[in-house]
Amino acid sequence: MEFANINETMRMAQDQDKRFVPLFGSETFRSWILYFQPGDHTDMHYHMSPETFLVLQGKASVKGLKGEERIIEKNEIVFFGAKDYYQITNVGTEPLVLVGNRAEAFGGAHVTAKE
Repeated sequence: MEFANINETMRMAQDQDKRFVPLFGSETFRSWILYFQPGDHTDMHYHMSPETFLVLQGKASVKGLKGEERIIEKNEIVFFGAKDYYQITNVGTEPLVLVGNRAEAFGGAHVTAKE
């Protein structure tokens, strides 16, 4: 069994200006925190395994490859199937904090969309 204190992890991410903080990982699963400053975003990309993000703080725009977009806020979860392209952008005025989970080990493929 492993445990993590989300408040301590969020504080560490902010204090050390870290965007990515791993929480747990195995050969078939991983969990992490993402910490985005206002305006910060990912590239448009996908992964080979399904994944979820839970918003702990802030407001995000989630866009798909075809231009679809939805705003998600605190206590909302988004699910991406394997190979679902997406981009996440902090559209709020405070840091965006997400907990991510994916059914693969750390270091899995990150496939970026071609422009």
